[in-house]
Order: sequence, then C-alpha cells, then structure tokens
Amino acid sequence: MIMGTEQRVNESTGMAAIPWRYVDLDLLEVWLWETEHFETKVTAEANCFAWEVGDLVVSNDGVPRWLTGGRAVDFATAEQSIREVIGKSYPVRFGYRPYAGPLATTFVIATGERLDLGPFHGTRALVTVRMPGGADQSFLGHCSIQHYELLLTTDSGHQVKIQPPYIVSVTGENGATARASASSSAFVGVGRIYKGTMMRGCTGSPGFLPDTIEHDGPPCQVHESTVPRTATGRRA
Repeated sequence: MIMGTEQRVNESTGMAAIPWRYVDLDLLEVWLWETEHFETKVTAEANCFAWEVGDLVVSNDGVPRWLTGGRAVDFATAEQSIREVIGKSYPVRFGYRPYAGPLATTFVIATGERLDLGPFHGTRALVTVRMPGGADQSFLGHCSIQHYELLLTTDSGHQVKIQPPYIVSVTGENGATARASASSSAFVGVGRIYKGTMMRGCTGSPGFLPDTIEHDGPPCQVHESTVPRTATGRRA
C-alpha cells in the first residue's frame, strides 16, 4: 500500500494513523504497512509483539533491506518504535513526518532521559556535550536535526555533528531549555542502540551510555529480532 495523500489523525497521539493491513494466518496475526520506500511488520507472538522495518530505497534486488526490529510488550509500543524509526530514517519530503510527530526529533541523551530536540531546529542554541574523556564541552550555533544527528553550525561557519547520546543539555538563545522525560522503551532512538546488558547470544557491544548495547552487524537475537516473512500478501 503506497501512502495516499489523505492521512487520518489518531486523536490519542495527535499523529497520522498508520494504514495497517491486517493479515490473519490461523495461528499467526500480522500487521503490515507497505509504501514505496519501506515495509514494516508487526507480528503477535505468545507474550509480545515482534516488529521490523525493511528499506526499499536501497533494496536487495527489490527485497526490503532489513533496517532494524525488536520486540515490545504490546502493539502500541511496537507501533511507536516503528514511527520513530520511520521519522528519523526518511527525509521530510517523503511525507512520513505526520506519522512520527515529535518521535522523529526525540532522542535519549547522555543523562538517560528522552529529549525532544525539535523546538531547537532552525534556531541558535548552546549545546553541552559529554566528550569521550568524560569532560563536558559547550558549543553555540545554529541547530539543524538531520536524521539521527544534531548538526550545529557555529558563527565562524564550522559545522559540528553531534550524536544525541552525547548531549547533556540544550539551551536556546532566549534561555529556554527542552523538557526531558524518563525513557521507558528499550530502543534509545539512535541507530541500533538499545538499553540492556551483554548476555549470551548478543552480537552487539557496550555503548557509550551506561547499560546500552550498540549493534552494527547482523540482527541481534537478544535485543533485536527479524520476523520471518510469510507467503501471504505482496511480500508478507
């Protein structure tokens, strides 16, 4: 299903309702969201909901290229993870931002809290960053959010790319600060980084933030999951 021009708004979230296609395969329940740029899937399992996102912009001979996936305690949490990935992964011009809302610009920062950087896009702000050695350093400049990074352009024209997990705080030129909230999701909102610890079967490595695992190889069967494709639907 390629996204149409009309988008229904979910009153509870304020975001566009995802046009899920439900498939009942006897003992397997699957929800699909298919567009010209990606395919997503949520599968009901015994005690959780498995989700995955596959990219079609750079596909494998027409087959979706696996981006990320995981498991959630309920459908709503799985859907939220998908909204966040889509909002961060695809350009605004593709038209998917209404489905993501603030999730597209919300990240887990160095304090372990979730922070919406959206209000600072296109403004000047002071960004305090925790450097690899542990010391904090502040940068002042014009902010732009590009996918999974904050791009800050200083007054001298120098550009600094900042990954949100290194951000300690952001203060606007007028003194306004963003409101942070506690993070309850395992997905931290950046790349393939999840809250958790190393254990048997994990293919990741310890992340920069405490109790986080970063992944850059094949899907991790501990913190991520690839949902098997079925024989129903276009690529279901």
